[in-house]
Formats: sequence, structure tokens, C-alpha cells
Amino acid sequence: MNYDIKLIKKESYTPTIWSGGMATELITYPIGSDYASRNFLWRLGVARIDILESNFSNLPNVSRNFMVTEGKITLEHENKYSKTLNPFDQDIFMGDWKTKTYGKASVFNLMTKENYHGELIHLHINPLKETKFIVKPSCNTPIESICFYALNGGFKSKINNKIFMIENADLLCLNYTVNSNNIPQLTFSNTSEEITDIIVSIIYHS
Repeated sequence: MNYDIKLIKKESYTPTIWSGGMATELITYPIGSDYASRNFLWRLGVARIDILESNFSNLPNVSRNFMVTEGKITLEHENKYSKTLNPFDQDIFMGDWKTKTYGKASVFNLMTKENYHGELIHLHINPLKETKFIVKPSCNTPIESICFYALNGGFKSKINNKIFMIENADLLCLNYTVNSNNIPQLTFSNTSEEITDIIVSIIYHS
């Protein structure tokens, strides 16, 4: 096994209030870094945009993978393009672009810097069903981490003979001790009578 497994429970998150709603940092890398200090190399977070118009903070040298999880918003990148996002639609853009949003929504953010980049994938599991997850890297760059966020509902998975129970808003991370594209096939089971939605974040390091 060339990876460590970490389950982060929602009770450990610290939500913060911003001018347009609420934001919650799920994880930053390296350990001890944070968004406020801008000293992270990659970061996962969720946020709620509760005002009809808002302006994004200026984040030089940061790439943003931005996915709507509820609601509908339009991103307007000044002198670039505009894009309307419905649930599970996403956009990738640079943090130093002048970006304005129109509409109210819940969103998932992956931010990366320097030699890191990533992608977001939405998984949907019907009640009392299971799905197999096989990573198909979008590039030849080694994978550093894969994180699974339980957006709605929960799921369980057996990894290396250990069963993990992931509840709503928990985050399960596989952190690779040796950069690799040799990813195990994972099976996720939804044992409830509700739909489970999972946001998968794949972080690459070149």
C-alpha cells in the first residue's frame, strides 16, 4: 500500500461567515496551512452564496475548480467569458481573474497552486445500491491525493480490509506517500433509503 487513509468528520470543520454567506474549509495541504494565510498548495472547501451578486476575492497564482452543488449561478469573468452553472456543473479559472457571480447557490471549491492541479467528479448512488469507482487519470501526472466528500447522504467502503463509514459532510482522503497512478478500485455502498451524492477531488502533483 502506497497511501495513507484519513477520515475527517464534519465536527472538526470551522465554518466562517463572509459578506455573501458562509464558507467551510474541509482540508488544506500542507498540514498547518490555511486559506487566510494563503500558504496552502491545495485546498478543499464548501460555501453558500446567499446574495444575488457577489465578487470573488483576488487569489494570485491560484487555480480554481468550482462546482455548483445546489442552486444556479452565473460566473462572469471580466474580459474572458460568462458561464451559467446548474447543480454539478463546474468551471475552471484562475484566482486573479476579476470574477462576479449572479444567483444563489451552494458550491464546492478545489484550489491548487504551483505544481499542483486537480479535477472534480460527481458520483451518484441510488438508495440501497453500490457503485464501483475506478480512477481514470485525466493526465499522465502522478496522483497525490483523492478525497471523497459526502455531499448528501452517506456511504461505506472497505479499503485494505477496513470498513469506513462516511456520514453526510464527512471527507475521506487517500493521501499517496509515493506519487502514483496505481489506484485501487473502490466500492461505495449506500445502505440508506436516500440518494447519496459524492464529490470526488483528484489532486495531481507534477
